[in-house]
Amino acid sequence: MLFVCYSGVAGFPAGPVSAAGLSISVSTGTPALGEPLVVEVTAPGPLDNLALVWIGASWPVRETAPGKYVGVIGVDLLAAAGNETLAAEGWSGGERHRVEAVLAVADRIFPVQNLSLPKKMAEFDPPTLRRIEAEGRDLEERFSRVTPPLWSLPFLPPVASFRPENFGSRRVINAEPRMPHAAVDVRLPEGTPVHSIAEGVVVFAGDRFFGGLSVVLDHGGGVFSVNYHLKEFTVSEGERVARGARIGAVGSTGRATGPHLHFGVRVPGGRIDPASLFALPAR
Repeated sequence: MLFVCYSGVAGFPAGPVSAAGLSISVSTGTPALGEPLVVEVTAPGPLDNLALVWIGASWPVRETAPGKYVGVIGVDLLAAAGNETLAAEGWSGGERHRVEAVLAVADRIFPVQNLSLPKKMAEFDPPTLRRIEAEGRDLEERFSRVTPPLWSLPFLPPVASFRPENFGSRRVINAEPRMPHAAVDVRLPEGTPVHSIAEGVVVFAGDRFFGGLSVVLDHGGGVFSVNYHLKEFTVSEGERVARGARIGAVGSTGRATGPHLHFGVRVPGGRIDPASLFALPAR
């Protein structure tokens, strides 16, 4: 665990940032675009509504022992490099306790991926565009929900043979630049079991234009996982699933040219590289 420094830019192993007995430490003080971080908070006594404040929003943390808390945050793959302030705050006896640290967000170069797709997969008529936009708004609404953390470290890869590709790639489809790929692709045989990366609640299980048969899980604390192009799903919306539970199987439904799992993760702060999430150690 690397600790941040109270004054100036974070990233120096000089001890945790502390104020009035409340201290905060992070797994790295210099996160790159698309990178997750583990945040540990230590409090001298009970605090009410302890939360992390990151990128303009408050996020609940998980208590691991009396006075010990842990949270996961991240830097979106489209964020700007530069300094960002992370804070932990809670209440005790009517007083607010807060500690801050400054993280130095580092830039990252993503590859360019040139794709040639049939016209029907790259150009859409007005009804299809309306469907795509409506599904996008619906998904963002689900991502906006803040629930208590259910996850625990380490997170599990969703498939047994996890060889991710294409995170953050700047896609050029039929010579036209598109939005970056905010997930990874894992090429696997059709029917390969897909599992939950952590305990969570199914907030969507259904069909999407791009994703085909899809499952979205809310793992609490602002952590969500997205599974697209499934051959089938074996869970239903509102169902609570255990860490490692089977939720479906790899397929090629939706806008896919062959069987693979499109797998994405959102944490407080935005869309991050799932491979980096799975590298976070247990706490």
